[in-house]
Formats: sequence, structure tokens, C-alpha cells
Amino acid sequence: MERIDRSQWRRSAHCDFFGGIEVPFYSVTFRLDVTPLVSYCKAHGLSFYAGMIWCSMRALNGVDEFLYEIHGEDVFRLPLRNPSYTYAYDGDLFGICTIPWQPGESLAAFDARRRAAEAQNPSPLPTAEADAAGHCVYISCLPWFDYEHVAQEFPIDRDDSTPRVLWGKYLPDANGRLTLAYTAQVNHRLIDGIHIARLKEALQAELDAFAAAD
Repeated sequence: MERIDRSQWRRSAHCDFFGGIEVPFYSVTFRLDVTPLVSYCKAHGLSFYAGMIWCSMRALNGVDEFLYEIHGEDVFRLPLRNPSYTYAYDGDLFGICTIPWQPGESLAAFDARRRAAEAQNPSPLPTAEADAAGHCVYISCLPWFDYEHVAQEFPIDRDDSTPRVLWGKYLPDANGRLTLAYTAQVNHRLIDGIHIARLKEALQAELDAFAAAD
């Protein structure tokens, strides 16, 4: 991690301003066109869920503001974040699996590595220590229904810097395109609306790229 010199950090005043608010967190929900990814995953026998995680991590790690963490008076920039995601476990329960993100890895390789990690996961839920050490993005989904807005759980800790993303069931729109609701929940001390707009743009670009894939 790179420790940020706060005297030279453009966002220092904003970080302090929103740090004076008891709950400096907010979430934004927007829609994404996932038609190309759905087609690609079906054609290649890959998990759509893995595809969404893969696209999310590529997009999130490409928007600089999502790489910052607050630790007391200090701010650090991470080289990258890792996916910590929910998966089906023991009937209608879920587990949480955290795996290292590997930039440049193909979706097929990521999907295979994800399946192996879930099969070898020693516990359905991580310890608090392991969770804190992961420098993660928390990822989940609601594949059973579409939604308009959702708020996720989080600790009342103004230093909590972990982005949380979640999406719902994809459905056809009036033009036959498959779209879904996607929610990003962030700490306003680090991330503004313009940065979520950049995330949305990057995510849609990742999804659109599958239209030209083999």
C-alpha cells in the first residue's frame, strides 16, 4: 500500500468534511445492459455470476478513487482490490469466498479458479481478521428478482472504505435487451457521484466488449 501525503492530497478537505458526518455512506442504483455477457456465457458454458464479478473487478480497479482506504488519520492507496463475494452454500444459506484478483486473467480462467476456491473454502464465513486484511470489494446479487433500490449492511465506522456492489435479476426491456439493476454503496469521504458515473461507464464498456468476443 502507498501512504498518501494528506497535505498534498486534493481530496483531504472533502475526506475531513464527510468524516464529520456519523454515516457518510450512500448508494446509487443504475441499470446495465448485460445482453452481450449473457450470450457469451451461454455460448461458452460459463457462469453469468462469475462474468459479472469479473467485469465488476476490472471496472472497479480501473477507477482510481475506488482504491483508497482510510485508517484513522492516514489514507492509503491500494495497488488493487480483491473480490469477496457470496455464493450458494448449504441449501438456502450462503458462503463468502475471497480470492486474489489477477489482472489480465480471462473470464474462463477466473471462473475455473472461482469454482475451485469455493470447493476448497474452509469456512462459509470469513473471520473478521481475514476480512479486514483482504482489501476487498464486497459483492453479492439478488438473482431472484429485479429491484429499484437496495441498501446494504455496513458497520457504523466512518473509516469503512470497502465498496459494496450488488445486482439483481436481468430482464428484457421494451427493446428486448437484457438489463439489470446494479448498486454501488460507497463512503463519501473517498468517492463522489462522478466517480460512480465513471464506474458505470467502465462497467458498461466491459459488458459491451463481449459483443465482439469469440
